[in-house]
Amino acid sequence: MENTYTVKPTPIPKFVSASDLLEGKRLYQSRGCGDCHDVDGSGKTFINDPAIGTISGANLTAGKGGILLDRSDEELAIAIRHGVGKNGRALIFMPSTDFQGMTNEDVGKLIAYLRSSPAVNKEQGEIKPGPLGRFLFVIGEIPIWVSAEQINHEVTHLENLKPTVSLEYGKYVAATCTGCHGMKLVGGPIQGAPPEWPPAQNITKVGLSHYNEVSFIQSIRTGKRPDGSEIRFPMPWQSLAILTDIELKALWLYLQSI
Repeated sequence: MENTYTVKPTPIPKFVSASDLLEGKRLYQSRGCGDCHDVDGSGKTFINDPAIGTISGANLTAGKGGILLDRSDEELAIAIRHGVGKNGRALIFMPSTDFQGMTNEDVGKLIAYLRSSPAVNKEQGEIKPGPLGRFLFVIGEIPIWVSAEQINHEVTHLENLKPTVSLEYGKYVAATCTGCHGMKLVGGPIQGAPPEWPPAQNITKVGLSHYNEVSFIQSIRTGKRPDGSEIRFPMPWQSLAILTDIELKALWLYLQSI
């Protein structure tokens, strides 16, 4: 957890138009950033368990206690996609494996939205891995503690990717799901989750065999399965409901291919 990493910065495009900032906001919401950094970007404590530990998301605003004024766009992109903070330090419990493939354009719009958001004065919450959390990390059960260990820091990032109903774009969207459903999307216990959380579902074509495209999209939009039962927490269907029709159709197409 004390490791440092050297990541070559990638130039990040700047965005200022209202439509681009709105898209940045949609990316923030639909990719689940608010789950750890709160709806206003000010950060919150999202795990508080004596055994697992106490983990809080950073304040991403320009307010007192926030990091925004002290980071360049390129440094923020490294944090998002590589799980590496200022001075090369590994970020604890930053799920960068979900975001390592984000294009420069999407990262730029996300950062532009953060810079346009109101400043919130709020000090960083505590980050303190507990004894069980440390043990599970050592035996490889919670690799997300240091996602920087799992990422290729030499990768060349795509400049952009046109939204299409295609396997390529579906795989791009599905990266958002890997933090809970695993890199192979077969589900199981969620990394670092309290014991009362249910395991993540298998969302490959085997696990989704009782869905079709229409019912899959409807379930994401409404939080209800085809049989009428409610999708339980911690499945963030409210965030995923903001995904576009193209994103959801591409996601369905990709999930049906694995």
